[in-house]
Amino acid sequence: MKNKSYSGIAIFILFFILMLLGINLNKDELEPEQKSTWKELKSIELMAILENEMKREDSGSSQTSTEDLPDYTQMFPDLYTVYSTPVKMDKGKKIAYLTFDDGPSKNTYEVLDILEERDIKATFFIVGSAINDKNEATLKRMVHEGHTIGIHTYSHMCNEIYCSVERFLDDFNTVYQQIYDITGERVNIYRFPWGSNNGYSKGIKDALMEEMERRGFSCYDWNVSANDSVGNPTPYSIRSNIKKDLNRQDYPIILMHDSSINDLTVKMLPDIIDMIQEEGFEFDTLDNRVPYQFQW
Repeated sequence: MKNKSYSGIAIFILFFILMLLGINLNKDELEPEQKSTWKELKSIELMAILENEMKREDSGSSQTSTEDLPDYTQMFPDLYTVYSTPVKMDKGKKIAYLTFDDGPSKNTYEVLDILEERDIKATFFIVGSAINDKNEATLKRMVHEGHTIGIHTYSHMCNEIYCSVERFLDDFNTVYQQIYDITGERVNIYRFPWGSNNGYSKGIKDALMEEMERRGFSCYDWNVSANDSVGNPTPYSIRSNIKKDLNRQDYPIILMHDSSINDLTVKMLPDIIDMIQEEGFEFDTLDNRVPYQFQW
């Protein structure tokens, strides 16, 4: 117990020193009006690293030697976040989580209109390459209206993002910075394209998820799917796919899509919401739910 305590103190002292050094590093190269912002961001980065490392040590998973860490841990030194992971759920309620992948698109506007009308909050897993000048306002609206933004990678291309941990981090960092520049929000949850147990990432999955956790990010799969991007969905199939698995879960995470090809999903959304509410569910965003990943 003493060794663990001493190790924690040593980590704190180390990062405190790094913070003091970091907030002065290169600051003379900045314009006066940039110094305050740069200092704040640098402090956030270093404190995020510290908090995440302390959490890992408390769980017994901390690596004490930097020599043991892979090279990719040194990539993108500002790709860190602090996520207060929920540890339990309210067993007295049935709560459903509407999630939309692959946006933003022309359909996202209508999805947001429907959610606003129903006073429902949802979670949107954003694809960075889908963001353009016309739909940047969509992301700002999500934040303003209380929805949660997650990351669904920049490219959504399996042959690019799953080649290596380094390639995934490069892709992820692009959309992470993109969303921050637009909204001022530091996203802390993500969803793998094709889910966490897809065949494309099998060779790097464990190392990748460990690295993402080390940086403070949490992964969310789903346990109910509309299957609205598979084959030729119909209104009946979308509704039936959701209904058949909905009551098997106290806290269903419902996968839908709001890309430009998912017009039918948007048309069905009011009916889907009615059905879920009739089954006694309330709605919430995923950052208030215990993380969920597929079981291998």
